[in-house]
Amino acid sequence: MKLNFVFKSSDHLRYENGKHVSGPHGGARRAIKVEPNINGGENYSVTLFNMDGNHPVWQNNIQMSPKQMKVIHHSNDSIVLQGYGNDSFGESFTDYGLTIQLQNDNIDKCILHMFDRGVDIEYLKMEETMRNEPEIEDIARNVISQYESENVTDGRELLIHIYRTVKDNPSILKSIKDFSSLGLVFLIMLDENLSSDVDTLQMISSVSYLCISKAIESDRNNINLYKNRLLLLYSSNESFKYTVLRGLNLIDEESCFGMLSPRAQQAPLHARDAIYKMEIADLEKNPQLYKQIPFFMERKKQLDHMIERQFFMPLKKLKEIVKSGIECHEKILDHLTERVLENEDVDF
Repeated sequence: MKLNFVFKSSDHLRYENGKHVSGPHGGARRAIKVEPNINGGENYSVTLFNMDGNHPVWQNNIQMSPKQMKVIHHSNDSIVLQGYGNDSFGESFTDYGLTIQLQNDNIDKCILHMFDRGVDIEYLKMEETMRNEPEIEDIARNVISQYESENVTDGRELLIHIYRTVKDNPSILKSIKDFSSLGLVFLIMLDENLSSDVDTLQMISSVSYLCISKAIESDRNNINLYKNRLLLLYSSNESFKYTVLRGLNLIDEESCFGMLSPRAQQAPLHARDAIYKMEIADLEKNPQLYKQIPFFMERKKQLDHMIERQFFMPLKKLKEIVKSGIECHEKILDHLTERVLENEDVDF
């Protein structure tokens, strides 16, 4: 028996100590290559590749360097590989393993084991139908890769292309699977000051929020998704509050800020405060962010100070404010899902 194949995966699930902690991610393409030992001799080398772009540091798409492994179990249903020996830097290959699950003599899935961390990553098979994804998904991943490698000039042109594609044909969002990448790309548009027009900024921030929140629905333990949503809420408060106004029914469609009615005058302030509460809810759910990242630590101090000053009256307690923030998230997502995904309306 000789193993020599490349298994392409459309997405993956992560388990820690046997417990499912994240995934699927709405699209995270990987490739696992098993080949005869690249160092010569018997057994195999196992390498993991990222099919969504190059690594920002070592500038290639190798996500896990080759690990030397040998077969320790073989049956009709599975083949199990176990790492052995060390690499040139002294790193032990014994911390790694790979289970190849078979179905009718074909590879159905691969599970990478990282024994020293108690982590198993289950890579799901890429079906033919999953390859027919919208072009902007590939472009979005390309943009992210370019910005990670600080290739801003080329990335900016691709940002404009993605914006125009969605603006001209919002129905394309119905076929998106990789909401995470598309949401991040629209967030990058804000960071790059792609426009100063308030309506354009509202569209960009709203689509970004919609995509990131849809990704969170599929992967509620992915801290990076919450990080991106928090950055969006912080950076786009001024433009996104107009979407919040509609989503929370704070102002009638015919109303405008110039009206003298108390409700119309206070509506923008209520929308602004709702965004603050949405920030608080996401931060409280993900304490690792403010414990490890100085920006979020400072932001939490600012929001905590607002709570101490009873800024959110009649709500006083943190628990009440978090609950209100979660409810705001749900209402805004429902509003944008109906408006953008169902009614194909991105004319904000």
